[in-house]
Amino acid sequence: AGKTTVGFALEEYLVSHAIPCYSLDGDNIRHGLNKNLGFTSEDREENIRRIAEVAKLFADAGLVCITSFISPFTK
Repeated sequence: AGKTTVGFALEEYLVSHAIPCYSLDGDNIRHGLNKNLGFTSEDREENIRRIAEVAKLFADAGLVCITSFISPFTK
C-alpha cells in the first residue's frame, strides 16, 4: 500500500536536511529482531510492542524514527 515507500522517501528528505532519522519497516524488523515471531494474534501484538520499544530507543537517542507498519487490531 506504499507505507514503506513513503517512509523511506521521508527519511531521505530528512537526511538531506541534516535531520538524523531511521526507518523501521516490516523487512528490517521481521528478518532480524522479530524473526522468531509468527502471525498469531499474540505474535502480532508482540511484534508491534517490540517495534514501539525500538522506536522509543531511537527517539531517546535524538533520532526521528519513522515506522511503516500496520496494526491489525483496534486495541
